[in-house]
Amino acid sequence: MSRNRILFAALSLAIAACGGSSDKPSTVQTVGSAGATLKAGAATLTIPSGALTQNITITLREAEPHHQGRVTRVEVEPHGRALVQPAHVSIQVDDSNARVKMHDSNDALVDLEVEDRNHGVYKTSMSQLGEIEVELEHGLACTPACASGQECDDGVCKAHVEDSGAKVCSPICASGQECDDGVCKAHGELEPGDGGVAACVPACASGLECDDGVCKAHHGG
Repeated sequence: MSRNRILFAALSLAIAACGGSSDKPSTVQTVGSAGATLKAGAATLTIPSGALTQNITITLREAEPHHQGRVTRVEVEPHGRALVQPAHVSIQVDDSNARVKMHDSNDALVDLEVEDRNHGVYKTSMSQLGEIEVELEHGLACTPACASGQECDDGVCKAHVEDSGAKVCSPICASGQECDDGVCKAHGELEPGDGGVAACVPACASGLECDDGVCKAHHGG
């Protein structure tokens, strides 16, 4: 009897170590050369047509962050699986007064862009399956609090223009585009910058710089 208890305890620990006891959202799907879009909680994964050359089982799940100060982690398995074409991962962020950063499996900053302003969704791409952690750089609070119909943007009250009832896009829009009420449009069509170059709205977080609507990791010396 005691031996059975020991074996059960060991098995429970093994399951916990592998994340089997997690109550976080997850989804598993067999994906082939036609590609697919998977969703788990606030995370969405689009694997485009031609990214895989054979059928494999893909797991998308939310998980607890490995690093302090991060708000969530998204895992895509099998880790390390190379893709012929990059996949896109999007994550909904429930904080309108924050600038978003995403880190890869090596904790390096990755390129980031808005996927859907109406729903607070941001995206990045991955050339091989792995994980993404989300970090928020909070802006200044608004004092006094913003009036109805406004939202705080780094200490300034601005008109709240997002529409939570707008349609979403599935699959995730390609890089350089974002979802506008169910339609993928170029960033520049929504937020034109100087000379017709798309601005990054909201502004990029520290460590990132704006390049035609895309917040890219700053590699300058």
